[in-house]
Amino acid sequence: MVGTSWSIINLNKEKMKNISKLIIVFALANIVFVACKKDNYIIGGKLENATTTLSTYDYLKNNRYKMFDTLLLVIDKAGLKDVINAKGITFYAPTDFSINNYLQAKTIAAQKNNPFARYSIDTLIKYDLNTFKDSLNTYIIPQKIIASSLTESGVVFNTAKNGSQAVISYEQTFDTNLGYTSAVSTAPRIEYYTFIKGHLPPVVVASQIPDTVGVRVLCQTSGLTTSTGQLNVLSNSHVLFFKH
Repeated sequence: MVGTSWSIINLNKEKMKNISKLIIVFALANIVFVACKKDNYIIGGKLENATTTLSTYDYLKNNRYKMFDTLLLVIDKAGLKDVINAKGITFYAPTDFSINNYLQAKTIAAQKNNPFARYSIDTLIKYDLNTFKDSLNTYIIPQKIIASSLTESGVVFNTAKNGSQAVISYEQTFDTNLGYTSAVSTAPRIEYYTFIKGHLPPVVVASQIPDTVGVRVLCQTSGLTTSTGQLNVLSNSHVLFFKH
């Protein structure tokens, strides 16, 4: 490890207020609207087929809950704005919480050797920017992913990182926290992104991929079409770089 004067990133009070508001928004959004079309369901807090005139980068930058400030800081430092704005890609965006989870894990690991060590966002930028540049590609599928192209068991895709794959599935949920209600006859569907770190079995069932083979992450927001591509947002519990 390098130095001991690192300070871990802290989520300020304003951001915690924002995430509390976000939880309320998602809770309200999880109501299934009674409408003529039976497929008018909420997916992870967002309606299907949502669109924005903003680019992927600008949409993240203008997010009202400020959940991507740290992500965009590192993207800017790494010069990767054009990468996530590339035409026709799908970006599975980690939130600032995912980055914070990673920094905490790195700090805990460092403190095994030095109890005063801290691993901060400044540490990542100073020493591990090349790692970030390479690993960000695991969050990018170099094509547009739409719900109709996915299955319950999952579809295997190559990521933008050379030699790596992900299984993306579109699964029914009976979890009331994710939009299910007994008031309708058809359960809503939720998208999952499973990054593959081992060898896939001959028959792939996304929900049955063991932790030794893949890291499975819920998409808390999915199906957003930006002016440059597709955008999905991974769960806040995710750890950056798919670390456990």
